[in-house]
Amino acid sequence: MGVLKIEEKELAWYIREISSGHEKVLEQFYETYGRFLLVLILSFVKTKECAEEVLQDVLMAIVTHKPDQPIINAKAWLFRVIQNIAQKKRREDQPMPTEPLDEYKESLCEDSIPEATENTIDQIEALQCLDEVEQQCVLLSVFGQMKLPKVAEIMGMPYDKIRSKYDYAIRKLKKYYAERKDCCEG
Repeated sequence: MGVLKIEEKELAWYIREISSGHEKVLEQFYETYGRFLLVLILSFVKTKECAEEVLQDVLMAIVTHKPDQPIINAKAWLFRVIQNIAQKKRREDQPMPTEPLDEYKESLCEDSIPEATENTIDQIEALQCLDEVEQQCVLLSVFGQMKLPKVAEIMGMPYDKIRSKYDYAIRKLKKYYAERKDCCEG
């Protein structure tokens, strides 16, 4: 049961190839990481429709990125693109009622979903017990494999605050899993 992760070099390669116009690479990227990105986006926007729109906008941002402009940290770049597009979309769509997250999560829980994606969905459900900043700290640190000073830089927050949020989030997640285990055993 592994955590689905995107490696830095692989992501940088995908961005470079997709922005150079290689449609097959875009299809491969979407097939491999589309659900993971959708679940990550859901942690920002909370609705299926909005997450799908944000994902399309994120893919478009990759397609339209100028290949001659190198990206120093592809993971940070992708996270920032997702964050910016999701925030913009949330502001645009705030008054519109849409399908709740729980109904979407149920529709994702099909037997055809690969085990890594099921694990990702379980993990994103656990992340729902965290506030937005805690979620982002954990996502960047664990899924993005970034050190906390880099997370603080990306999020534009002091390192001490990020460290505190991360530590608190980990305690909350441990409690969540302990309660879930107790519930399943009882």
